[in-house]
Amino acid sequence: MPLLKKLDTTLLKSFVSNNLLIQILFGSQTGNAENLARVIQLNLLNEGIESLVSGFDDHAPESVSDMEYLIIVTSTYGDGEAPDNASEWHSYLKFSEGLELGHLNFAVLGLGDTYYPHFCQCGKDFDEFLSAHGAQRMLARLDCDTYYEEQYGPWLNELIAVLKNKISA
Repeated sequence: MPLLKKLDTTLLKSFVSNNLLIQILFGSQTGNAENLARVIQLNLLNEGIESLVSGFDDHAPESVSDMEYLIIVTSTYGDGEAPDNASEWHSYLKFSEGLELGHLNFAVLGLGDTYYPHFCQCGKDFDEFLSAHGAQRMLARLDCDTYYEEQYGPWLNELIAVLKNKISA
């Protein structure tokens, strides 16, 4: 395991000029969620909002306690499970008792295929788990079908508006 396998959000925050560290974490089996996470990051940057994109497996799940703004972009794998790189976070958030995340603002975008019975289940789970631990939803979860390119635009515009409001506050 590399020495810097898990990223330190406290250290990363010192590199962000507006001191509003927005983490975009992706859970991906095939790369679609990672690609969309990077598109979201680019759109945020075009609006003057800095963010960091990484896979769930680049952070220890416990680091969620240090985050203030979290955007999750995740696919669902198999029979409604989290992608391999997000499974540790999924389990941590599902089974942690007493985890208080009232300071965390989050948004979730799930990718899936309505052909499958557990459409976007991983995104639904993350949304539910974070909310159950007291985290504040910035906007409603978006569940995207196979052709997500046609679906995420309005959600992203709303997210940008919410983040700009928080930055100026």
